[in-house]
Amino acid sequence: MTQTTPMKPMTADNIVLEQARPIEPELAARLIYDTGSYVFDCLYNRDFDTYLRITSDLWTREGGAFSHIHAKAAMSGGRLAGIALGFPQPLYESEFGTGMMAMAEMGTPELLAHLPSVAGHIPWLFPEVPEDAWYLLFLSAHPDARGRGIGEKLLLDCFERARAAGCTALHLDVAAINPAVRFYERMGLERLAETNVPKIAASHGVPPHIRMVKHLGWAPACFPLSLGERTMHLSNPPPAGGSKFAWRILGRGTQRSGQEGHHPTG
Repeated sequence: MTQTTPMKPMTADNIVLEQARPIEPELAARLIYDTGSYVFDCLYNRDFDTYLRITSDLWTREGGAFSHIHAKAAMSGGRLAGIALGFPQPLYESEFGTGMMAMAEMGTPELLAHLPSVAGHIPWLFPEVPEDAWYLLFLSAHPDARGRGIGEKLLLDCFERARAAGCTALHLDVAAINPAVRFYERMGLERLAETNVPKIAASHGVPPHIRMVKHLGWAPACFPLSLGERTMHLSNPPPAGGSKFAWRILGRGTQRSGQEGHHPTG
């Protein structure tokens, strides 16, 4: 779905990572779409134009789960070559609901009529995030920048951002059929859980998702607690009608097979 102006050949050696800015909002929205196309197609009922309009707007805002302020950008010649958006769990919690509010404000009547049919199902794809974790929501490279080590450079930077925030682990979700699962395993992430939601699998082809974790350092007092919290969260239902649902369904979580979005192939 990403249709962008071709970029000059680039590698991890000739791009610069910097704090993202509210530039190229449509390109940023397309990169975000590539990280979660299955879920976004389900959420927006395959209305890509409405998705693009709303997400482009969210990228330029000075706050919210889709805002550039939470992202690092891989830049090449002044243009976006990739993005990595994530935050520590407390900030993740505080940004719940921003995407859903934008959908309510900017969505078409058809979209607002559609949402109740998926509202009770999408959140089950994504387990809770422990309090000591950093959550990688979107990691995506420009189509012309894929397979050149830029995804690896962005991910390594995410590890450092997580450590700097005092987090003991990095969590992310990825579609089980996405070949990028192998990339994450090569980068040291482990599979923690796999979740399938039959209703949206049947209606919109949403595949099972894998929660993957990278432990960033030894924390004897924290690790058992984190594991226990995850077990507890997986066994409890998501909050009914709460803002956590709003965040989740507009957050990450899926990749179309073969795409390097939220999950690059290196």
